[in-house]
Amino acid sequence: MKKTFTLLLCCMAGGLQLAAQIPSESPITVEVRIESQDGLVKTFVYGRPGGWCDTLAQTVSGDAIWAYGQDSLGMQTDTLCCDSMIFNDLTGKIALIRRGDCEFGLKAFRAQQAGAIGVIILNRVYLPDPAGGAIGMGGGAFGSQVHIPTILLSKEDGDIILDKLNAGIPVTAIFEVRPFGGPRHAYSYHTPLSGVKPLEDVGITFVNTEVNTTIPSLTLSAEFTDPNGQTATISQTITDVAPLSLNSVTFDDSYTPSAIGEYTVVYSNSLTPDLLERKFIITDYTYALDDNDIIPNTNGTIEPDSARFVDDFGFRYDIGNFYRTGPTAQVATHASFMISNPDELFTGEPAADVFYINLYNADPDGNGSVPYPAAFASYSGLNENGGPLIPVASTEYVLSDTDEGFQFITVEFPNPVNLAPNKIYLLMIEYNGSEAASGIPPKYAVGVSRDIMAGGLGTVIFGDSLYTNGWIPLYGGNYNAVVRLHMDGFATSTAEPLDDSKVVVSPNPATSTVNLELSLDQVAAVVEVRILDFTGRMVSMRQLENVQDGTFSFDVSKMPVGNYFLSITTPEGFRSKKFQVAR
Repeated sequence: MKKTFTLLLCCMAGGLQLAAQIPSESPITVEVRIESQDGLVKTFVYGRPGGWCDTLAQTVSGDAIWAYGQDSLGMQTDTLCCDSMIFNDLTGKIALIRRGDCEFGLKAFRAQQAGAIGVIILNRVYLPDPAGGAIGMGGGAFGSQVHIPTILLSKEDGDIILDKLNAGIPVTAIFEVRPFGGPRHAYSYHTPLSGVKPLEDVGITFVNTEVNTTIPSLTLSAEFTDPNGQTATISQTITDVAPLSLNSVTFDDSYTPSAIGEYTVVYSNSLTPDLLERKFIITDYTYALDDNDIIPNTNGTIEPDSARFVDDFGFRYDIGNFYRTGPTAQVATHASFMISNPDELFTGEPAADVFYINLYNADPDGNGSVPYPAAFASYSGLNENGGPLIPVASTEYVLSDTDEGFQFITVEFPNPVNLAPNKIYLLMIEYNGSEAASGIPPKYAVGVSRDIMAGGLGTVIFGDSLYTNGWIPLYGGNYNAVVRLHMDGFATSTAEPLDDSKVVVSPNPATSTVNLELSLDQVAAVVEVRILDFTGRMVSMRQLENVQDGTFSFDVSKMPVGNYFLSITTPEGFRSKKFQVAR
């Protein structure tokens, strides 16, 4: 029988807080809500910022007011709160503080000393499109001393709060603990049918936020709906759920997907009306952790800044994903990845413009897991047998001046790769910028998922060390690299690139129709146009005959909302254009 992980939450002097021994990966869902008396409601997802601040056990709510620093003479100063004391009494309040001049952790610590029960730090500059939302932040030297929730909001959202306060309208800020969260189901968001294995780590977390009440019996359920509309439910009952306890439950029963397409999982519990809906996809040929949403923050990427890339990482920045194989052998043929800044990285020197694509057997001892702790000096830390970790397949890609940002770069392995059953593989995109010496890191595309992958494996980065839980401990988000592994049967084009000016796709986003405008040099006997989804699976195909110039319409009215590619093959070259279906 699988175990239920239960952790008792502690009461501390000065109010109810969560003891610091709670692991940073504890999946307690918290939403930050901003409300005003005239009806404003703004909601943000709150994650512990970079592992600092205690994880919340109970909802925190209070009036949002400015915090002011004070100088050595005890006089009120600015709202940066970097001084040794705060001027005003913040007891029971949510402190508003401006970003700048000192570490985030110090600002929050000063507010905590003044009695604040939470902190909202407001950015000082506007963000590029898409703007708004919560921003990741580090705690600095004082982060470990901060025990109140702290969030950094964009200037765009900060202005909304300040407009209300400047108009004399009180604003309430709520850090609301949602007792039901942390769903775990699929081992990867996209899994090829040949790699399907029983989902044996399906689970959910429930927090009993009551101070004195024990829950005698609690049933947790997960209902799976397959692409054909068939449903199956698995459940687990736990008893005597202690007050202030976090209960991470893994179901005894498993679920095995059997059809290609999108699956929906709805989690419920017998105590509250909360429902959590999550999805995953069984594909023809592709493993992927990202959920097709590759514009999760201000620029769709996450990377070290230039100083850290040079000084701490030594010009090295690799990213990739763990993937688990199923009970049958598979053959891998391609890898793909995405960056946003090929134009910044391109030098024209092949030795400086090369990305290495390496596929590792991350479970050489065959025990079904990777070593812990999650940080190692090198890839060899994954080899529990000792010695180096040798790639089972390697290839490389050299940037060209025609590469575009946020376009898939797909590379074929020199030879098909046999993947053993029931193993863990690590696909890494590896880059060393010392030859270019520009100090510009690659900006790998990522998706931010609400899902915690079953089995606990996700994105990996290598900079100063190998971090097998990616950027999570630094930024508090579940960032999944757009690094995909493709099985035998996956199709890609090897044609020369078609000049971008010869192809226009509009509108984008499209609702019912997407138009392809061609402007070729010569009449083409045949132009082949494919619509592909983000896994590389063909949705439709159409041949245009005897065309040179013209606009051609494609019906997308019955396609699900999401991101797609229009793949155009002509005698003059090949071009892939991304477009979105939105309604």
